[in-house]
Amino acid sequence: MRIGVDLDDVIAVCAVPYLRRFAQEYKVALPDDKEIGWHLLREMDARVSPEERDRFRIKLYDGTFFSELDIYEDCPIVLERLVQRGHEIYFITARAEARRMVTETWLREKRILDYAKAVHLKPRGDFRPDHPRGRYDAEGSAQYKTRLAQELQLDVFCEDDVVISKALAEAGIRVLLFDHPWNRDVGHDHITRVSGWAEVAGLLGV
Repeated sequence: MRIGVDLDDVIAVCAVPYLRRFAQEYKVALPDDKEIGWHLLREMDARVSPEERDRFRIKLYDGTFFSELDIYEDCPIVLERLVQRGHEIYFITARAEARRMVTETWLREKRILDYAKAVHLKPRGDFRPDHPRGRYDAEGSAQYKTRLAQELQLDVFCEDDVVISKALAEAGIRVLLFDHPWNRDVGHDHITRVSGWAEVAGLLGV
């Protein structure tokens, strides 16, 4: 099979450290780690404006944030087994192409870069003119990932984002949706919810 794999919150633990930094910066309370997620940012409008959140994100991403992320348990061994069984892995992230160096350096340090046939980041200039610059664009990322998944003729896509998962599923691509607090309401015939990489291994027979 050809398998697309998202990075943040599928391979790299991203939401929890991000929200911790956010809470520290703006003095807001967070729930238990298991309930921390991107959905909480949408509830912050009364405390932190969308424009201020954009500034925080860009500043954080321009620093050392991506180079300090942890990797999810069992991810390296499952990727290794998939490659050993002859499957092709494609890392596909909505991170900007400008972050290729830090992204590939981190993948190399975690010893998983060589498992991928290619690493795809969102191309420079690939943005919707009607969307605020500097703000995460789930719709634009969904279009990018769906288009790429079709071009690569992917059989399966490991993803966590709500909008992206739905777009992939509606395009007929099987999605293994990594369970997180922000995607609990997602459902589709082509979406299978998974608790982690051990469950992915079981579903894909490795």
